[in-house]
Amino acid sequence: MLTFFLFCLLAGCVAGFLAGLFGIGGGMVIVPMMVYLLPIVGVPDSLLMSTALGTSFATIVVTAFSSAQRHHKLGNVVWSTLKYFAPALMISAFISGQYISKLPHDISSKLFACLVVYLAAKMILSIKPKNIDPNKKITPLSSIIGGALIGMASSVAGIGGGGFIVPFLNSRNVDIKKAIGTSAFCGMLMGIAGMLSFMVSGWNAQGMPPYSVGFVYFPAVLGITITSFFTSKLGANATNKLPVPTLKKAFAAFLIVVAINMLLK
Repeated sequence: MLTFFLFCLLAGCVAGFLAGLFGIGGGMVIVPMMVYLLPIVGVPDSLLMSTALGTSFATIVVTAFSSAQRHHKLGNVVWSTLKYFAPALMISAFISGQYISKLPHDISSKLFACLVVYLAAKMILSIKPKNIDPNKKITPLSSIIGGALIGMASSVAGIGGGGFIVPFLNSRNVDIKKAIGTSAFCGMLMGIAGMLSFMVSGWNAQGMPPYSVGFVYFPAVLGITITSFFTSKLGANATNKLPVPTLKKAFAAFLIVVAINMLLK
């Protein structure tokens, strides 16, 4: 247990620093780390991916809350966009989590890997929306459809959805800083929905280690959040000192290697 907890502290250091440096959620880092670390505490192979996803969502609740607070103080959360968008995100993430947790480990891990390859490719290519229609606004229908699809995709990867939410809001003429701030708040809500979903779906799961609630392993959540809370600030401060665009592409390439490894397993 001590060895596992120390590894989680290290995982939190890495995930927090990279999240602060690159402006990404930690889920893309935490889930693969959990897949490799959770067998140490006896999580069965068949429950490995579900536990990694559920645990990742629980860490997102803490880290996204801290980020959302800062953005709210800066006035970067557009509350008017959340009336339909936030409920659609949360309901979709909860329902999707129920289905994802029932998938065989090899299928859910491959779905995760495919989504990571897509997001990493976007980071490498620096894909940005072009020729945004100035008249394109957020409507109740687009909020519900967009929220449902983003919630579904995020459940597959155990992430806060920033890689999808920010482009969606920005494409509808929400200023990029406000899109990022709103995304941080949405990430917290999605983390809550995803965490609850994997807790419920794994409530009677056999073979989970002590201190688990459903598919959420709380010693891992504690270890990761303790260190990521501090290192995320270090990462944010380092953005002015390090060649972030180059490092971001190198990190994305590393993620693709990890994803391919998961696909081939």
